[in-house]
Amino acid sequence: MELKDKIIKNREKFEKTNGMYNIFTEELLKFLGEDFFTAPASNMKSLYNAFPGGLLDHIIKVTKYAISVNETLPTELRVDKESIIKVCFLHQIGKTFLFNFCDSEWHRNNLGKMYDFNEELISMKVGERSAYYCLKYGVVLSEEEYQSIINFDKPDDDKQSKWYGTTLSTILRISNDLSIIECKQNN
Repeated sequence: MELKDKIIKNREKFEKTNGMYNIFTEELLKFLGEDFFTAPASNMKSLYNAFPGGLLDHIIKVTKYAISVNETLPTELRVDKESIIKVCFLHQIGKTFLFNFCDSEWHRNNLGKMYDFNEELISMKVGERSAYYCLKYGVVLSEEEYQSIINFDKPDDDKQSKWYGTTLSTILRISNDLSIIECKQNN
C-alpha cells in the first residue's frame, strides 16, 4: 500500500474510533492539526515507523494489541475497553511536534536518520508531554489513565512504574513492545 493511501486509511480509522469514543477534544484536535496525522513515530529507520504517518499507524497497532491482550486476562484483571482505547490513542500524541525532517541526504541514506529532534521543545518524556497536551486541551483522564500514559516510556529499572503500575499501564507497555516487534519484522 502506498504511503499516502496508508495515511488516509489510518486517518479514517482514527476519525471513526474517535467519533465513537470521544477521545480527543476539539481543542486538542485543533492544536495537533494535520501534524498529528503525518508525524513519524521515531526518527531512525532502525527503530520503528520513521515515516510520515508512522505515529498514527503505531497508535492503531498498539490499540489492536492492547484489546487482544486485555481479552486474554482473567475477568477480574480486565480493564474497561473504552479506557484502553483512550489511553492507546493518547499515550504518544506528545510525538506530534517532536521531529523535523532531516535535511541531510547523507544521514538519511547512510544512517537511516530520517528526522532530527525538534530542539525548540522543552525536554520531556513522550508520556509526560502527551499527558500535558491532554490536560492542557481539556481531555479528562482518570488517575489510572494518567498513570498509564506517564509510565509507558519509563525505563525497565524504574521499579515504581514496573511493580506498582496498574493493569492498564502494563497492557499499554506490552502492547507498545508488540507493535514495535511487528514493525521490525515487517521491515
